[in-house]
Amino acid sequence: MNASQLPVLAATIGSAFGGTGAVAARLLAEDVGPAGVSLMRYLGLVLLLLLAMAVFRLKFQRVRAADMPALLAVGVLQFGLFGWFFSAGFGHVSAARGAIVLSTMPIQTLLLAALLGRERIVATKLAGIALGIAGVAVALWQDDAVASADAWKGDLYLLAAAFVTSLNSVLVGPYLARYSVHTVSLVATTVGCVILGAVALSTGEVAQVAALDARGWAALAYFAAGPTFLGFITWTWALSRVAPTRVTVTIVVNPISAAIFGAKYLGEPLDPRVLAGLVLVSAAIVLVNWSGRGGEPRRDAAG
Repeated sequence: MNASQLPVLAATIGSAFGGTGAVAARLLAEDVGPAGVSLMRYLGLVLLLLLAMAVFRLKFQRVRAADMPALLAVGVLQFGLFGWFFSAGFGHVSAARGAIVLSTMPIQTLLLAALLGRERIVATKLAGIALGIAGVAVALWQDDAVASADAWKGDLYLLAAAFVTSLNSVLVGPYLARYSVHTVSLVATTVGCVILGAVALSTGEVAQVAALDARGWAALAYFAAGPTFLGFITWTWALSRVAPTRVTVTIVVNPISAAIFGAKYLGEPLDPRVLAGLVLVSAAIVLVNWSGRGGEPRRDAAG
């Protein structure tokens, strides 16, 4: 594996963690509203970022005034809107079904990046994305766990979450070229926590968090440390080094992970076709990353 493939590997690991986050969200949805869950996971992220900065002696970079509005927007998008949509969505659908909806992110990212001139749409990228979605469909076509009348709400929330992350993935690139991952992450996460904290206080969801039992706090702790901290850091690091479509295509690993852990911890059905889907998903990631750098506009030093 060459150095250019390392960011994609990191994003793939982050996406696998993201699938387990769907399971944690499902576990917590019964007891806490979406703003409360998102607030606690992102407060945990802030604490872990500060701890990592102290341990590795990482300095917080001074952000230029001209760039601050963009970083604030990243916080609103990724840690305000996405966090709420994600938790709200998994209150209505199973981990597997929700992860399938989130897997539309690569298509949305490719279209947005093309509209903004960040990438050119080439046949191999479209084929890779289509193959990945096909793999998800093969693995998770059967989803008997969700037949509720409100399932469509979860689908819409998670479709919106995918769009928000796609937009953020396209827009954040230039700022990750100027600032360190931990600087961008800390600013954006703090903004998200302020927004979510205001919502959680107004809806009484802070009290719901306080009433959680040991199992609920364990789920929150994992949600913050695994899918949120490790998942976000790997993704953000990858976005700072390669084009956004090469990162977001790895989201197709997310439903596989969600299905496996959903079956184990939530009792959701696990079909043997998951293995066939995993093969197709792996082939999709390889295809998109072998599609050639020629489909990507050349980047300057500022991103």
